Amino acid sequence: MADNKAHPTATEMDYPAHHRNYDGFLKLLKWGSILTAIVTAAVIYIIAN
Repeated sequence: MADNKAHPTATEMDYPAHHRNYDGFLKLLKWGSILTAIVTAAVIYIIAN
């Protein structure tokens, strides 16, 4: 019983099930930044005129 580990891969840095994919986050960040820049430019234009 003492030889049985609850998580045999706990000491390894190989976690394929927990691999994170940041493509969605980067796409959201990019398009969110573009949209924010457009809205900011429109608001500044409206305030200036």
